[in-house]
Amino acid sequence: MSIRCGSCSRRTGGDLLAQALGRAIGGLHVHPEHSIEVRRSGPRGFPGVVIGMKARYEIDIPADILLKRGVAVVGTYVMAESELARSWPGQDPQAKRALVGRVVAVEGDELVVQGREGEVKIYAAQAWIEPNKANFHSVLRKVCGRSFDRDLVALEGKIAAFNDAQRRIADTDKIAKVVLGLGPLDVAAGMKAHLAMPLRLKQDQPSYLRTLTEPTFVFDHSGDKTDRYPDSGLTKFGPLDAESFTPKAPTIAVVVPRQFQGRVETFLNRFRDGVRGSSAFPAGFVRKFRLTDCTFVLTAFDGDVQDAAAYKRACLNALEAKEKINLAFVFTSAAQEHLTGNDSPYLVSKSTFMSQGVAVQEFQVENITDQPSIAYPLTTMALAVYAKLGGTPFAIKDSGQPMARELIFGIGSAQVVQDRMVKGERYVGITTVFNTDGTYLVSNVSREAPYEQYQKALLDTLRTCLTEVRDREGWQPKDFVRLIFHVFKPLKDEEATAVKELVAGLTTDFAGVEFAFVNVVAESPWMILDERAEGIKAGRGYKGKCVANRGFAVPISKSEMLVTVTGPRELKTERQGAPRPLLLKLHRESTFTDIDYLAGQLFRFTAMSWRRPYPTSKPVTILYSDLIAGLLGKLRHVTNWNSDVVFGKLRYSRWFL
Repeated sequence: MSIRCGSCSRRTGGDLLAQALGRAIGGLHVHPEHSIEVRRSGPRGFPGVVIGMKARYEIDIPADILLKRGVAVVGTYVMAESELARSWPGQDPQAKRALVGRVVAVEGDELVVQGREGEVKIYAAQAWIEPNKANFHSVLRKVCGRSFDRDLVALEGKIAAFNDAQRRIADTDKIAKVVLGLGPLDVAAGMKAHLAMPLRLKQDQPSYLRTLTEPTFVFDHSGDKTDRYPDSGLTKFGPLDAESFTPKAPTIAVVVPRQFQGRVETFLNRFRDGVRGSSAFPAGFVRKFRLTDCTFVLTAFDGDVQDAAAYKRACLNALEAKEKINLAFVFTSAAQEHLTGNDSPYLVSKSTFMSQGVAVQEFQVENITDQPSIAYPLTTMALAVYAKLGGTPFAIKDSGQPMARELIFGIGSAQVVQDRMVKGERYVGITTVFNTDGTYLVSNVSREAPYEQYQKALLDTLRTCLTEVRDREGWQPKDFVRLIFHVFKPLKDEEATAVKELVAGLTTDFAGVEFAFVNVVAESPWMILDERAEGIKAGRGYKGKCVANRGFAVPISKSEMLVTVTGPRELKTERQGAPRPLLLKLHRESTFTDIDYLAGQLFRFTAMSWRRPYPTSKPVTILYSDLIAGLLGKLRHVTNWNSDVVFGKLRYSRWFL
C-alpha cells in the first residue's frame, strides 16, 4: 500500500524555487514531496513504514502562455484535464491532469498532439507541458533570462540541501513523531498496527547488518600480481593480458576541427607519453599498458563544432588512409551536446567509424587544459581506450573459486521508438556475459522486435551467448553449471521459466545446472544512512555527512537485500545528496538462493568497470547493458546506421564504454 502526502509539500514557505530566488515565480514551483509506503517485511523481519522524500517539479503555466514567452513546446509531451479523473473537495488540480501525447505542431491557438490513437487537437490554453526536470529548466531559462545560470545554481543548492542525508534523518524523525501522535492505526476489523520510531541498526548486531569486502584486483593470469586499486595496479604491473595483447603498436585515427589542432596535438602527446611532474599519469598510455608504440593519424578539417556534415567528411577521409585503423578519437564540443540524430557530430562520427568496424573514443575540447590536472581525465581515457582495443586491463582476484562453472549475465533492453505514445513499440534485447572474476566475455544484441515478441528475441541472444561461451571455455560433461542473471526489471514467472527451459536444452550433457535471477533496483524507496559518519572535506565544506560507507548490506527479507555502493568518498560533490542503496530481489524461480553470496558478488562487480578506474553505482552487468541501450537508441536516428555492425567485428569490442 502506498499513501502519497502531497498537501504537506505545499505549506507556506515550502517552495524550494522561491527560497532559492528570494521571490516566487507564478506557475513554477519545486515542492518537497513525501510519501508513506507500508511494507510487510523489513530489517530484522519487522513490517513497517518507509518514508520517501523527493523534490517535485511543477509547471502550472498553460501552453499558450509558454508559447508567448518563447518556450519551445513542439516535441514536448503535454497533459490536459481528464474527464475520467475522480475529484473531491480541495483536490490538487494537477491530480486531474493526464498525459495526452507529444506536440508535433502548433496551429493558431491549438496544439497538434500525437497520442496513442493518432493525432488530436487541443487548445493550448487547456494544455500543460509535462513537468519533468528538462522542461522545467527550459521554462525557467525564459523566465529568468540572463540570471538563469546563477538562479539554477541557487536552486540546485536548495534541492541538494533538501536531499541531504542529515535533512533526511531529521525529516523522517519529524514525520514519524506526527504519525505516532495519531496512535495505533486501524488496519482491519479488530486489528491495530502499533508503530515505533525509525529503526536504528547497530554494527555490533551482525545478525542483520553485514559489511561486504572490497575486491582485490589481479594483473596477471597466475594471480600473483595484485593491488587494492585498479589504477595503481596498472601503473605497477601493467594490464592482465600484457603478454598476449595485440596490437602492440595501435594506430589511432584522430578527427578534429582545424581551429583546435594545436592544442589537440599537445593533448595527444601527453596521452601517449604522459604528463610530466604528475603522479596520476606520468608514464603515458604506451608505457602504462606495456605497448611498444601508438601512432596517431590526424585529420583536421575546416568546419564548426556543430557541423555534422563536416565531421562525417573528415571521418570518411580518415577511413581512406593507407594505415589500418584500430581505433578513432573524435574531438567534439559541449556546444553540440543538445544535438541529436543527423545533427549530432558525435553520433554521426560514431556511426561512420563503427559502420567500418572501428570503435570510437570521444573527448571534448573544453576539457583540454595545460594544467597538470589533465592527468586525471587522461587516466580514465586510457583505461577505456585499452578496453576498446580489446584488452583486458584487470580482473577480480578469486576469493574462493566456486565449484560450479559460473557465468554472470546482464539482461537489459532498449526502447527504439522516438515517441512513447505510438503503438507498436519495438525493443532490442541486450545480453552481456561475464566470468566470475568480472572479466567481460561477450555481448549480444537482438534484432528489433515488437514488445510481444521481445521475450523470444531476448532468448535468442541468450542462446547465442551461452553456446559460444560454453564452446570457447571448453565445458566438460562432468561440469556443474551455475548461471546468475542480473536483470533491469522484475522477471515474470513465465520469463524465468522460459530461460530455464532454454538453458536446460543446452546443458543436457552436464552434471547439473542451477539459476539465480536477481532483479537489481536502483530507485527503491529504501535508504541506509549513518548518523556517525562525519563526511570528507571537499572544497570549503564536507561531503557525505551521515552517508553510509560502501559495502553495507542489510537483509529486508529472505529474498531481498539492500547494498550501499556509493559512500562519502564516491560522492562527486557536497551537493550530490544522499545516495540510494541498490535493492536486490531474488526471483522465486531461482534454484541458487544464497543471497549473501549474490550480494557480495554484485558488490564486487560495481568496482569492475573498464570505463573508469573507480567504483560505479551499478554492477557492470547492468551498467554495460545500459550503455549499449543508450547508444543504440541514439544511433538509430542517424541516417544509414545499421545496428547489424554490432554483430560482426564489434561484437568483441567494448565499443560502448
